[in-house]
Amino acid sequence: MNSSTRNSKEISTILNRISPRVLFVFLIMIVWAGALPNVAMQGAFAQGSFPKITSHRVNGAPDYNAPGNESFWNAIEWTSVPLAASVSPGGGRTQNVLVKSANDGFNVYALFRWDDKVGPSFGSEGELYTAPNGTLLPLTDESTATANQLFYNSTYYYQDRVAMLWFLGDTSKRQQSPVMELATNGAITGGAADIWHWQSVPTDNDQRDPDFPGGYTDPAGTTLYPPNNVSYAESDYTNTTGFFVTGGSFGADSPNLDPYADPFVIHVGNYFSENNQTWTVEMVRSFTVSDASQYRVQLKTGSNYYVAFAVWNGKLGESAHVKSVSQWYDLTISDQMPPTAPVTIAQSTPTGISATLAGVVGFGLLIVGLVIGAIITRPKAKR
Repeated sequence: MNSSTRNSKEISTILNRISPRVLFVFLIMIVWAGALPNVAMQGAFAQGSFPKITSHRVNGAPDYNAPGNESFWNAIEWTSVPLAASVSPGGGRTQNVLVKSANDGFNVYALFRWDDKVGPSFGSEGELYTAPNGTLLPLTDESTATANQLFYNSTYYYQDRVAMLWFLGDTSKRQQSPVMELATNGAITGGAADIWHWQSVPTDNDQRDPDFPGGYTDPAGTTLYPPNNVSYAESDYTNTTGFFVTGGSFGADSPNLDPYADPFVIHVGNYFSENNQTWTVEMVRSFTVSDASQYRVQLKTGSNYYVAFAVWNGKLGESAHVKSVSQWYDLTISDQMPPTAPVTIAQSTPTGISATLAGVVGFGLLIVGLVIGAIITRPKAKR
């Protein structure tokens, strides 16, 4: 008798000794346990509640040369944010992003970390897609309705990016998931949003960036650069009519809401770890901003904000509307110090994403202006 036959007989003998009632209860427990996460997720969406992130009060200052290594981060736990494809098959290259937030009563800090096994990308700013007849075409606002993946190879790819969206306006108009409708020039449904948008080209200001140093021009054509050529996040605005850069100017061909507004209000420290193959990006902005204030989220202690996140993996063909996106999160600006013993997350990348979440986020729409699909090919700043 071979081992396979012997094992089958032993299993059969064990099952025959278990009463049908016990076996039935056991199976019900397994089915119920497997269903619990989806039941909980569906219940949360049905009630309009979302996962929570707390921005804890801390003492200290950001270190843009070593983002994430400031001592105050040690007491704050990571929130593992699942991501799903905005469109398939091109999107969804990043399964999750780890997020933390802190504040000092005047500034809010947002820290992001995600895996990137193919390495940092400082690629092209223009997107191409393959038409049904095999021709390569530049991506346009109209073609985003049908182009669900972009052209890329080992020598032609796109920049890495991460973005954080802050919902603005009447929360009763906020959609259940942070989506953008296809072919609407990057418009968010049901309201407006302020987007903090870091890009390896041109806002990273890394020497590997072909456009280093990155900056803007003013309406007179004068080139503007951030102090000491530090990295920054672009401040963008989106609503039901379109997608716009809030401050600075790219000329008449690119929509800017206030060309005279400060384009460098969101400071950034970032680095790529070759050892761990992870990006770490830390964004910092003051609670309130006076210029172009109607387009920028205004923060205060004790308040809650709906936020969402997106990550683009440039070397794997993500750019514009093709990306990895989250659902809404409920972020609280707290005046309480963080707990002394944070919960640690065993692994940074989950093995999968729930069907419920994928359905809610994907739903045939795009995520948000986490976005930035609106700016397909952006004119470069004059030197």
